[in-house]
Amino acid sequence: MSAGMGMSLTLRPVQRQEQRQEQRLTQAQRLAVEQKLFQTRMQLILAVRDEDYKPRGTCPTCSYELSPIEILRGFNRDPRDFTTACPICGTRIRPQLICVGQSGRVEVLFYCSVQTLDQLSGKEDLQPEQISRRYQAIYRSAIVHFGGLKPAFKKIGIEYPFEDIHDWKSKASPFLGHLPDTIIADCVGVPVSKIRAIRREHDIPRYIKARTLDEIKDAE
Repeated sequence: MSAGMGMSLTLRPVQRQEQRQEQRLTQAQRLAVEQKLFQTRMQLILAVRDEDYKPRGTCPTCSYELSPIEILRGFNRDPRDFTTACPICGTRIRPQLICVGQSGRVEVLFYCSVQTLDQLSGKEDLQPEQISRRYQAIYRSAIVHFGGLKPAFKKIGIEYPFEDIHDWKSKASPFLGHLPDTIIADCVGVPVSKIRAIRREHDIPRYIKARTLDEIKDAE
């Protein structure tokens, strides 16, 4: 065996390890961007609704406190399975959603997006206040996953006729460019073209993930 071939064989495990490390870094960056995006969405919801939403789950087996993204990732997306998975030990738990607003603190079961849409069907004739009062978990889960009832019903092919967000422009303006136009549009219940037009009117560049990653690095 030549010296060059021997060196090549020696380096291969190291190269594979470096590739795995690079892949892990990429996954870590992707997770960081996902977490930042979710946090910013919740800040927008707080701004336009004056309500603070926090998914919460603690594993009864290992006592690990799940982050909101870990809760979202752990769902099975099964309409009949209301549990999420602990990323440490795999125990399945039922997460809660904490909502704090002017009316006080509310704690309800947190549904995944599939469960939320499944349970919304047949409630399109109810006004937002009625859904909020009778089906608190469904209503609040729809806000977290879709920004509100209108975009949630739209996902199942229903044009919801009621509005539940008003005077949103000044509240949503600070988020232009920090969130995709589609997310802002869903959270305030307007067509994405309207958000895009306002953003361009103020000469704000569109949201890109690379900018979010730069913001995360600058904060470290």
